[in-house]
Amino acid sequence: MIQPVSARDIAVSGLKAQRTRMTVIAQNIANVDTVRTAGGGPFRRQLAVLRGEQLKPGYNPERLGVRVERIELDDAPFRTVFNPSHPDADESGYVQYPNISVAVEMVDLVSAQRAYDANIAVFVSGKRMDQKALEIIQQ
Repeated sequence: MIQPVSARDIAVSGLKAQRTRMTVIAQNIANVDTVRTAGGGPFRRQLAVLRGEQLKPGYNPERLGVRVERIELDDAPFRTVFNPSHPDADESGYVQYPNISVAVEMVDLVSAQRAYDANIAVFVSGKRMDQKALEIIQQ
């Protein structure tokens, strides 16, 4: 038996995924100058990896939409800045800073915010359609 696909449920999954993505981006921005972590070395940029499910025969309706599959670390090289007076400078006077660009993070944040807003629009449109259907039935 084919179960109906709920646009609201899919939109909610998108809202949750984009909220997580924005949280990861905020954490990256907050740690842009963190040169020493508990694990040693500078903070490493994190990325939310999203996974979507396609509609196909025998699909599981609870797995529709998008989900955060994992949070992974960006393996891009760290930024190096010459600052011999810094306590974390190496013997050559260079300090390793996180591999985070605030400009890239802000672009990603705008993208996540727009996707979040689009999912809200889907949710609101579904609600309006349900209200119109009820009005039609009541007439």
